[in-house]
Amino acid sequence: MFLRYTVYMLLFLCVFASSAWAQNKVGFVNTQRILEETELGKTAQEDLARLSTEKDKQINESAQQIIELKEELSLYPHDKGLQKELEALSLAHEELKKQCRADLRKEEEQLIQFLLKHADESLRKIAHQEGFSMVLTDPNIVGYLESSADLTDLVIQEMNKD
Repeated sequence: MFLRYTVYMLLFLCVFASSAWAQNKVGFVNTQRILEETELGKTAQEDLARLSTEKDKQINESAQQIIELKEELSLYPHDKGLQKELEALSLAHEELKKQCRADLRKEEEQLIQFLLKHADESLRKIAHQEGFSMVLTDPNIVGYLESSADLTDLVIQEMNKD
């Protein structure tokens, strides 16, 4: 008797949950497009490009020092001091490249988080107005997307109004 009651209750809950779920609207926002097409995103990309240019300049200057030291070492191939200096400079150069890449990744992540925080306000407003109960932002979990569920254009327009 208890088992039969439990089975009926589970069936009722499944039917109720599926009908409630069917009434929910699910949308999607393409965060890459928000980054590329909003004024805030374009500014963030320009800032990141400037930082990348600065880091490239530092790396090129370090590489130039290595080239100059190698030329000097070619004149004095048995100079142990120059050889040690070249090794130290090469290690420092490799460390600089790693640090520059890490700095760029960190800055990019911070800019994206900043942008998404601002997009969230527009997204919530639009989702509420349009009756969406859930909006996805991860393109890897979307298997199929009906064009009416894509809120990206609306979010971009809303963000660019500010």
